[in-house]
Amino acid sequence: MMYFIGRAILRSIFKIFFRLRIEGFWNCPLEGPLILAPNHASFLDPIIAGLAVKRELNFMARDTLFKNRIFGWILRSVNAFPLRREGADLGAMKAAVDKLRQGKAVLIFPEGTRTRDGSLGEPRTGIGFLAAASGAQVLPCYIKGSMEALPRGAVLPRFKGISVYVGRPLKFEKNISGKDAYSNIASETMKSIAELKHNSETT
Repeated sequence: MMYFIGRAILRSIFKIFFRLRIEGFWNCPLEGPLILAPNHASFLDPIIAGLAVKRELNFMARDTLFKNRIFGWILRSVNAFPLRREGADLGAMKAAVDKLRQGKAVLIFPEGTRTRDGSLGEPRTGIGFLAAASGAQVLPCYIKGSMEALPRGAVLPRFKGISVYVGRPLKFEKNISGKDAYSNIASETMKSIAELKHNSETT
């Protein structure tokens, strides 16, 4: 309940102050396991991604954000679960796979971290593992303008326009394994995000 109430409020705020525009939202499957895969340029991106699709999302968030009891409660109430930034957090990956196998949607940034210059970074293999282990479709997404709205080091946002471009879902073979297989899935996902970025620059 809190997730949908919060999303409705934030959607209105972003439409008013950031002129939020969403293209391709109809590409999002409404049922079945799904990995939403956007580029990552700003701390605003998880919120924006959650507003871009009609599915209820589950989020990975830095474990340090859960140390404050009140803020940790808020995060859990909107389907966030902790992720250790140091090394491979197998517990968080298992939790994500479990949610996907239950037919839920999970947000993961293929690059793993925010870009420093606005360019798309190299993807990590985590998204490939999740897709292969769960059989979930991957929904590529390009967020434009979030870095200008809240760049690195900024405390307060700037009211710049933000647009989101949602691509068509990608389907990969289930139960394949190995680093090369996971890398191929990650690369194909980033290729689709790059195409969305290119299209956003020509429209």
